[in-house]
Amino acid sequence: MSIRLLVQVMFALSVAAAPLLDAQEARPKPAEIAAAVDSLAIRGMTLGVAPALGIAITMDGRTIYQRAFGAIDATAGVKANDQTLWYVASTSKSLTGFGVALLAQRGALRFDAPIPSLLPGVSWHAGAHADSLTLANFLAHTHHLNDNAVVMSAAFTGEVPESQWPSLLVLASPSGNQDLVYSNFGYNVAAMVIDRLQPGGWRRYLEQQVYRPAGMRQTFAHVSGLDTRRIARPHRLLANGRYTTSPFYKTDVTMNSAGGHLATLHDLARWTIVQMDSGMIDGRQVFPKEAVVLGQQLIARQTRENGKRFAYFDRDGWGAGWDLGRYEGEPMVSRFGSYDATRSHLSFLPRRRMGVVAMSTGGVGSSFTDIVAALAYDLEAGKPEARTRATQRLNQLAEQLGEAKREAAAFDSTMQARKRLAVVRPVAELVGRYEANGYGAMVVQRRDAGLYFQWGAMRGEAVPMDTTGSRYRIELAGSGMVLNFAASAAAMTPALTLNGIQFTRRADPH
Repeated sequence: MSIRLLVQVMFALSVAAAPLLDAQEARPKPAEIAAAVDSLAIRGMTLGVAPALGIAITMDGRTIYQRAFGAIDATAGVKANDQTLWYVASTSKSLTGFGVALLAQRGALRFDAPIPSLLPGVSWHAGAHADSLTLANFLAHTHHLNDNAVVMSAAFTGEVPESQWPSLLVLASPSGNQDLVYSNFGYNVAAMVIDRLQPGGWRRYLEQQVYRPAGMRQTFAHVSGLDTRRIARPHRLLANGRYTTSPFYKTDVTMNSAGGHLATLHDLARWTIVQMDSGMIDGRQVFPKEAVVLGQQLIARQTRENGKRFAYFDRDGWGAGWDLGRYEGEPMVSRFGSYDATRSHLSFLPRRRMGVVAMSTGGVGSSFTDIVAALAYDLEAGKPEARTRATQRLNQLAEQLGEAKREAAAFDSTMQARKRLAVVRPVAELVGRYEANGYGAMVVQRRDAGLYFQWGAMRGEAVPMDTTGSRYRIELAGSGMVLNFAASAAAMTPALTLNGIQFTRRADPH
């Protein structure tokens, strides 16, 4: 550890050791906070804000409230319960980031080490100036590199095997800005660093050195071998206010270090406790205090205005896997995540030893998780307006739900109309196997009278955007994208463009 880093850690330790605020002496009882949160959650679910909701509240080293609501597979009627596995999406960065901080505390690496020294033999883009980039730049999203190739395979398609991701770093060109720009890339790179230091790779390392010591026995960076009925699925809101289950496209190859974990509420609650209590849980010091402090040390400040606030929470900057900021002036550590319609909220106020886990799977549940967290924090702080504020926010959310239903109806109507379009270009002309350097292959097939695609783990219908038959809309985990076919499918380069990625038509899959 460098002298500068050691000084920063010692300063942070002195701050962490400061006594709790005097206001804590008049804190409401845990049962009172739990009852108010439960009441709000019931009202929200009665309004239909989400198909499923999971909440855990932690306080003074223990879980004071934990409950799951609704259906994790509304179509099949599977109810949420204590054994439900929630997809945490980008909350995964807090696990990977702490794993890196633990290695730094043990002297296995330094945050300020140049990235080529940690990934020897890797080729970088000529304009990246990799020698000037440190591990800290990747942890704090200040590497200033485009990251599409690695992230597309890691988070969505799995087309390029993880063992080959270091070879994709040469495609990471300069972004052209000097801002802190959030992305998954830095934590995929961090996993590559762990892989070099740990023979079993980042998954085994985190399981043995992070989840297990924290008592997180139901946290997984894989899907295979798990009872799929336990997994909370994303859902789509229908015009009538009901929910239909969407496919959970995640597979082992897309459960990555930046967004790829399933966990129970029990385990996520323990994660808030061990992090806010400086590595202690169940009366035992399971992680070195220095490692926890290092992980929550500010590395880089937010530079863009739209990054400085999320919902009701201020964000000052980034540590190793954590957003560091404040909730109405109180220091707050958090890491949220989203994938398709699912949402993960995990946060805590370290000085007050108070934490919140809130998970949702669709509708306007994403915003509701933040309302739940704000209520819990307001109650603990003894704010007299806490319940009124939460009720007002829920009422506003109910209005948004009404608008979301109307948008769902309009979207469905538009999609149905497009499916009936009489396109002039024969569907058969578009069928083929399309390849792009760094992105693998997309197979476009004819099925019935329509067009379908499969790009690794992603698959689905391609819907015409107009009568020309050259533009088709596809969905990747709930996000719409457009396939732009070349004027002639016989053209070899390029034959297909998607979000700026140029694919070459290689062959008819038949």
